Amino acid sequence: MKRWLTLLSLLSLMVLSACTIGQPSATTAPPAPSESPSIAESASPSPSEPEETPTDSASPSTDPSADPSTEPSGVSGQPSESASALPSASPSPTASGSAGDFRAPGEVLDLGGEVTITVLDSKRAKVAGHRGNQVLVMAKTCNVAAAAGIELSWDTWVLLGPDSEEYPASGTHGNAEPAPVYPNSSGRLYKPGQCAKGWIVFDVPGGARLSGVRYMNSTGDSAQWRLNASI
Repeated sequence: MKRWLTLLSLLSLMVLSACTIGQPSATTAPPAPSESPSIAESASPSPSEPEETPTDSASPSTDPSADPSTEPSGVSGQPSESASALPSASPSPTASGSAGDFRAPGEVLDLGGEVTITVLDSKRAKVAGHRGNQVLVMAKTCNVAAAAGIELSWDTWVLLGPDSEEYPASGTHGNAEPAPVYPNSSGRLYKPGQCAKGWIVFDVPGGARLSGVRYMNSTGDSAQWRLNASI
């Protein structure tokens, strides 16, 4: 009898176990739904955040005006090297007429560092032995480094009028020219370190208007100076 009771108890336990296998535990929480977005949602951008397009800074510009290296000279407002003419250290005053640009009295013409020439003064004066009216110009020439020496002459000097007139130095060689007299083809050679200064006489017509005096030698070296305002 006891054996049967034991068998019945075992069978009851087996039946109960079979009924409970595969059933969720009352204390086990159901699995949480997945929070990851679907493939469609992850692939489509959010309507509130539009897709950014590349800016101009991300790619090189093809506009030539944006590249300063292609800007033509002078467009940027800055003067170009070719437009900015360098000013002379001592600009010469200008006057109308054929004489063009004039140097001021005392301004020196430097001939390659070997010879210097300048006009120091000018005036009107009557010189005995000369006809017409006379204008006197005081010139100074120095041999700085011309080893062979230089000979000086009035023939390299001419007065200028405002309308292309030219009045060469006087061809009259009198004995009354005011001292000191500028050398006039005397045959003397001035050596390096020697200078000559004196008056050159010009015979001009009465009432002639004058604008300056010009020096020009046989090699084409040339310069022009203003005369005194009283002339």
